[in-house]
Amino acid sequence: MKKKMLIFIAIIMVVVSACSRPSGSNGANGQANTSTGTDEKATNSPKDGTDGKKNNTEKKTIVLSTFYKNDVFVEAKKLYEAKNPHITIEIEHIESNDSDGEAKLEKFVKTTGTAMLAGKGPDILEMDQLPTDHYVNKKLLANLGEMIDQDTTFKKEQYFSNILDGVKINGGLYGMPSGFFLYGLIGDETIIEKSGVKIDDSSWDWSEFASIAKEISKKSKNNTAGLSLSTIMIQGADELLLSNLVKDQYAKFVDSESGKANFDSTLFIDLLKEVKHLLDEKVIDPDARENIFQQVQINSPSDYVRETNPDLSNRSGSDYKRKLYLKPNAKGQETGGFFRTYQTMGINANSDVKEEAWEFVKFVISDEMKENSSAYGFPINKASYELGVEKVLKKGKVDSGQPFGPLKDAMYEITQKDTDELEKFLTTAKYPVQFKDSKVIEILMEESKAYFSGQKTPEAVAKLIQNRVTTVINE
Repeated sequence: MKKKMLIFIAIIMVVVSACSRPSGSNGANGQANTSTGTDEKATNSPKDGTDGKKNNTEKKTIVLSTFYKNDVFVEAKKLYEAKNPHITIEIEHIESNDSDGEAKLEKFVKTTGTAMLAGKGPDILEMDQLPTDHYVNKKLLANLGEMIDQDTTFKKEQYFSNILDGVKINGGLYGMPSGFFLYGLIGDETIIEKSGVKIDDSSWDWSEFASIAKEISKKSKNNTAGLSLSTIMIQGADELLLSNLVKDQYAKFVDSESGKANFDSTLFIDLLKEVKHLLDEKVIDPDARENIFQQVQINSPSDYVRETNPDLSNRSGSDYKRKLYLKPNAKGQETGGFFRTYQTMGINANSDVKEEAWEFVKFVISDEMKENSSAYGFPINKASYELGVEKVLKKGKVDSGQPFGPLKDAMYEITQKDTDELEKFLTTAKYPVQFKDSKVIEILMEESKAYFSGQKTPEAVAKLIQNRVTTVINE
């Protein structure tokens, strides 16, 4: 009888223990998991009751969700699990192709958002396809800045800290990028030098740029065989140029944390007027046949060399030179370059394994992954970047990247001078560019047409945009 009673009590204890576990945060293919947690999920309660650190031998599962399959995450999983056999990294991604990719992405964003709002969702999210500002506003992401402050093993000087500072939202860091891209202007140095106009791009704004560009264009007429010159090539209509300039300083117009918009401000009204002035003065002319400046995205040292070498597909001639310039800043904006992040990892604020998730995020961007860092973009880790520079300098040559045409099989020399010049752009990058499609940008482009066509005043348009955006960001 006593033996049966002991067995009965043991069964009750097992059932109570299972029922008391928190809900699991992982779900398949971006779907919200509404079931109870698995044996591998754990609470944040310390096992030993001393320093708050979890037992580092207890089995845990970390779910990482990304829309696209990512080789860097796959390699990091393999290496991390080998070092930490008690940790399992589950990587979820969506299989898609050109025909169904858009529909599946839309479903992925919606399903992930629903799960997160319900307090579930994955432990780590690649945020590149997700609305970071919305998640921050709803307090769905952990503040990685606080984790860094409490982590003595994280050495900020080992990373491009200007990029990490640039992506902070009201002082908080809610995403850790594994890499980033640079934005700038490629200038036609043949035209610029022949014009005799001197350029200091270290502190120019769009007004100064307009004056300089008009002077170059005026003095270069005799050197361009009567070609119509545009100072900068931007595809599309007036409202697209406006959206580009807003993306360059998005945080000034949309406060992600508070959910407030700032489009009825003098700052935005002046920006509207500035864009119209640039177009009226033909500083930007979509119909021009030649361009003194072109917007460009630089992804690597090799890419920098390709972009700054002659583009023989447009024009021949050994004297044709190109140079990278900083994009002008908006009026009143502090000097600094522009960038966008890549493979940005956020941690679910409701994850049961935030501490373990942070350790894996750190591993993805650590020196241990420098041999396997992403082939796209500049690594956030300086050691990874320096290793890439060392390899390309040792090779000494960069291919054109063109499979056909005048540049087919062309090779460019790369030197220490090239990488030194590039590093100045890397270390002065300051402003993140909003690159994701969003309802805010759609509203901006729709409503601004009325001003550029002369139907409404800039003040009236700004008020309309403010009202619509405020409604959207607070949904």
